[in-house]
Amino acid sequence: MIEQLEQVIKSNKKENKKNLNLSKKIDNVLKNINERNPVRLRDYTPQVLVENGVKDLPMYENPSHIRKNILTKEEAQKLGLATSIRNHYHGLGKELYIKIINSLDSPRVIFKKNKNNKDYLILTTVKDNNNSNIIVPIEIETITKINIFNIDINRIKTVYGYDRKDPDLNKYIKNNIKLGRFTKIYEQKRT
Repeated sequence: MIEQLEQVIKSNKKENKKNLNLSKKIDNVLKNINERNPVRLRDYTPQVLVENGVKDLPMYENPSHIRKNILTKEEAQKLGLATSIRNHYHGLGKELYIKIINSLDSPRVIFKKNKNNKDYLILTTVKDNNNSNIIVPIEIETITKINIFNIDINRIKTVYGYDRKDPDLNKYIKNNIKLGRFTKIYEQKRT
């Protein structure tokens, strides 16, 4: 019993340290609006993707997308960021964003996009402040450039709450499966 408790404490410390490092990286992106180097959000790919043939690579996201995921349009304006019609700010906030990144280890459903074998859509178990399901599109086994070095990565494209009413998320997914655009590769077992 004591050994199990010690393992839980050790695991919690490790998780807290990981989240603290991620929090610092995000703070840097939010403070330094000129930062252009992709940000390492995860050291590994979620196991469920690896079990479905995806290489276990670190996961990165572009700083501009991180800012658009976390900030509201008003927050972005205060920082002097572009807020034209082409810039979609999701306003998730830093804490919820970190929770979403961590939730990739236990996704609700994963779809492979059939048009391009490198694109996947992860439906998380997390909801945003508007009770919309959070979706994380990723591009697998690609390359990013950090300073002068090319690095093999799995890229998080963006993070957002699916808030459309027509089609709603269920109809959108069913339609894309029916049209052969999506293939479901994983679904969390219901308890």
